[in-house]
Amino acid sequence: MRHAILSVILAICAASADAQARLVGNLPRRDNKPLQEIAGLETEYGQVRTSEGTRLRAILTRPAGTSGKLPAIFLAQWVSCDSVDFRADRPSQLRELARRSDTVFIRVERSGTADSEGASCSELDYDTEVRHYREALDQMAGHPWVDPGRIVIFGSSLGSTTAPLIAQGRRVAGVMAQGGGAETYLERMINFDRLYLERSGKYRPEEIHAEMLRRIPFHYEYLVRGRGPQQVEAEHPELRGVWASIRGAEPDNHYGRSFAWHQQAAKQDFLAAWAEIEAPVLVLYGEYDQFEMREGHKLIADTVNRLRPGTATFVEIPQASHDLTRYPNAEAAYRDEGGTGDLDLFLTPVLAWLKQALGR
Repeated sequence: MRHAILSVILAICAASADAQARLVGNLPRRDNKPLQEIAGLETEYGQVRTSEGTRLRAILTRPAGTSGKLPAIFLAQWVSCDSVDFRADRPSQLRELARRSDTVFIRVERSGTADSEGASCSELDYDTEVRHYREALDQMAGHPWVDPGRIVIFGSSLGSTTAPLIAQGRRVAGVMAQGGGAETYLERMINFDRLYLERSGKYRPEEIHAEMLRRIPFHYEYLVRGRGPQQVEAEHPELRGVWASIRGAEPDNHYGRSFAWHQQAAKQDFLAAWAEIEAPVLVLYGEYDQFEMREGHKLIADTVNRLRPGTATFVEIPQASHDLTRYPNAEAAYRDEGGTGDLDLFLTPVLAWLKQALGR
């Protein structure tokens, strides 16, 4: 027993010794927040500078003890404005991907988030966010840790829409998408409402038809015609009350982002961007996704394979939610009831695909 306890203590000490984190450049930590040290990873808190001169925090990890240039994964973030800094005390899909992929894992804090300068993320528009990512990718390709010819872009959730736009005009080793499809943004938000009406338990089946016939024109006015929600209701009295009933809707924002952000997203041609990608593509879809439809995910893989047969892989993960937590059924996933975490639901297909895409 004493030997077993000693072995555990030595293993913990060895893992802690492997964890290294350092600050590079002149962008300070906000509120003197300590650097996160992750067992088995070397972490660099650096920076990128946008074309308007704003400094954004770049966080890179690589396996501890490695040297030379490695393949890299560049993260395109989900919609919410939270930080992408890993929690040292909490395992996550992305943290374990960084640890187990033998790559440089690159994250960039959006404008006004964590250490990053600039306007707050809630004020950031979609076009600027994509441009910042593209500029960051170009700068990170020159980092001494990174093999510029073997960079994979990974779009998580909403990042699945920005990932193909970031890749445009750039030579990448692959693009991964999880939790987002290639339909128009208008369709995407209509589908959000459809799933809400079907699965939230707040609407009877016989109410859904009439609800959708009010929400569809509202989204068209708001997203395609660029009207603010209050303006839509003022110009169309028959649509009054729709905005207040939409999930994520607030008086001055939508899912924590500006109205302009969503309206600019609605102008993007995501399918055309995916059609331009000549690198391998991986698309992950959870069977019980609370927000996104299977058809939008499948559209990416089917389109790419139609143009370049065999280059896209579609993986549907049974009983998995939007964040790839396992649930007993779709309604439980929507209400976040009875879920069980299993990191390998995400890691197993991703690591297998990366090994092939990166020629390992």
